[in-house]
Amino acid sequence: MTDTEPVCELHLRIAGQSHDLMLRLHGHRPTEDEVAGWMRDGSVVRLQVTETAGRSPHTMLVNFGSVVFAWLCPYQSGRGVNL
Repeated sequence: MTDTEPVCELHLRIAGQSHDLMLRLHGHRPTEDEVAGWMRDGSVVRLQVTETAGRSPHTMLVNFGSVVFAWLCPYQSGRGVNL
């Protein structure tokens, strides 16, 4: 996969963790309904992500059965989150 700008940020709170995980998503931008369905069904989903700026996108499997809450944010180059 080529280095492209992320399509959005996905923030996850995993059960038992005190901090959120922020993933920059590449390729398909999921809807809130898709994320809610993954959580409801306890799905394991393959995502193209980068965790930090400057890394090449790679595949990550995320177990949404362990996600307590999640939210999507727009991604803005150079700043990260555009709220």
